[in-house]
Amino acid sequence: MKFTVAVAELERLFKATVERPRKADTVTLSACAGHVFIECRGDVAGIESPVIRDGAVTLSAQKFRDLLRTYKDMGALTFDGGAEGLHIETLPMRVLGYDPHPKPLAEL
Repeated sequence: MKFTVAVAELERLFKATVERPRKADTVTLSACAGHVFIECRGDVAGIESPVIRDGAVTLSAQKFRDLLRTYKDMGALTFDGGAEGLHIETLPMRVLGYDPHPKPLAEL
């Protein structure tokens, strides 16, 4: 998966799906059909975004929240993920799972 998205938009999606992540919570970050989605505990939020390559990764919700806080002052970030991990700009992040052919999680 590969896409670029505004940090503020990604934070909004994250807050819409999980306000206070618990230690065991995971999020699925997916990019497909010209949209970026975040899913946690059955809640889904998405936005239109240019997607270069489809895919979905599953991550620790707490670690992803901390990462978003780190980059909150940046305008946009490029995410590049696969089975080996997720790269946010140049920062690598371990993933718990990867799907190279995700289906849209919701209709927008």
